[in-house]
Amino acid sequence: MNQQKQKFADAFRNIANAIEKLSEDDISKLSDESFSIEIRLIRKKNKVENLLPIEQPELGGIIKTLADFSSRNEALQFLNANFPTRKSVDQIARKLDIAISKQDKVETLREKVIEATVGARIRSQAIQGNIDRPS
Repeated sequence: MNQQKQKFADAFRNIANAIEKLSEDDISKLSDESFSIEIRLIRKKNKVENLLPIEQPELGGIIKTLADFSSRNEALQFLNANFPTRKSVDQIARKLDIAISKQDKVETLREKVIEATVGARIRSQAIQGNIDRPS
């Protein structure tokens, strides 16, 4: 099958799948002349969103790693590189018993996680006079 025919076959397969998902009411509307048919193309969710939950033992290691960073910026780089989605950062925040809301964006959650781990240690050291200034 040439490439153009394959594209049409794939398109018709997608249309058939969409038709299978229609309700009985929607199917009856297909033959009703008072309704028009529109085709919308919607991009599927990114597979990164479907990551498996982080296991509890792994969460402890992640939190320890965060607490060991010497600066907030290093911790932020670690979170950005390894936990790109809100869902993944949310799991860490919940393990730390951080108050979160559904309106919190991923950046806000990252900041809260950093403050609860490396930020708390740096602040404590500054109060005790063990470092010159918090980073």
